[in-house]
Amino acid sequence: MFKTRWKLISTFSLLIALFGGNVAHAAEEFFWSDVEPALTCYDNRDGEAGELGIIKDGKKVNLDISSCKEAKNNRVLVHLNGKYLNVYAGSGAEPFSDNGRTMIPLRALADGFGFEVDWDQKNQQITLKHDQKSIILHVGKSEMWVDGKKVNLEDAVPTVKNGVTFLPVRQLAEVLGVKVDWNNATRTATFTVPD
Repeated sequence: MFKTRWKLISTFSLLIALFGGNVAHAAEEFFWSDVEPALTCYDNRDGEAGELGIIKDGKKVNLDISSCKEAKNNRVLVHLNGKYLNVYAGSGAEPFSDNGRTMIPLRALADGFGFEVDWDQKNQQITLKHDQKSIILHVGKSEMWVDGKKVNLEDAVPTVKNGVTFLPVRQLAEVLGVKVDWNNATRTATFTVPD
């Protein structure tokens, strides 16, 4: 009983702290930190998931909170140059796996890798620029153009989910010469940018 109350109090405290920061930085869905993200989960007495009502942008929003087992089995951690990608609960920007490919929010990718981003709404086109490299992708298409050369994306394509654009990050990282590692036990994608 005490353990369940402690988990509930910890979860609510974390959400309050995260949303308190979210109000101050309303445009942000994520931040980079030395601290590994805590699971956002809830187990009731029966071990089932629950629902949490919060106020976001002045409106009441109900969040379906996963069971802790489900959250642990489905979460994807992103670790870039010693920092973890932390996402505000309820933002819809949580990294996920699609066909074995790590998908992270476009804005987090741009921030982490230092991309300049141009979005063409009409053509659903994303242009990423980094130093002298230019990468063009389209939502839902399995190809990208790297400095004018066509490269096929493997198994996952740029996707819009919960109003957030997600990109398959491994091939983009490799184009930039970033070392990529996947730890299946912890479900962590680690990216190391060369000096």
